[in-house]
Amino acid sequence: MFSFLTTFTYTHRIYHHQLNDVLLPYELSSTQWAMLRYLVESGPAMLSEVAAYWQVERPTVTPIAQKLYEREIIFVSPGEDKRQKVMHVSGQGLSLYNEVKRSMDAFQDELLEGMTDKERQIANGVLEKLLVNLMKRNK
Repeated sequence: MFSFLTTFTYTHRIYHHQLNDVLLPYELSSTQWAMLRYLVESGPAMLSEVAAYWQVERPTVTPIAQKLYEREIIFVSPGEDKRQKVMHVSGQGLSLYNEVKRSMDAFQDELLEGMTDKERQIANGVLEKLLVNLMKRNK
């Protein structure tokens, strides 16, 4: 039997691979999907806000946004400071989000099949504690 963190890492790798398979027909990477989902669910945002949320440097986020912009999934407007750029989801992007979300919901429902609500709550609690401990180390 593997340790918890080894099992977690292995599970994450397989999940990420299968997630990319689900996203392939939409010509989206998992990071592009994550940005689209963030903008739909959280509203318009600057690159720096997405980078902070993802705990990465801003240059990591820029090419992801650029790809979405090139496909007209998002558009950019000036922020309060003209140097700032605010990303918004386009109508085409919202349609794509809704289509992908249906596939993602089905994929995730399949993965959670056979788990009780209690098991899901326990697993979520353990992962939240792991995240808190990781964030403490990040300071």
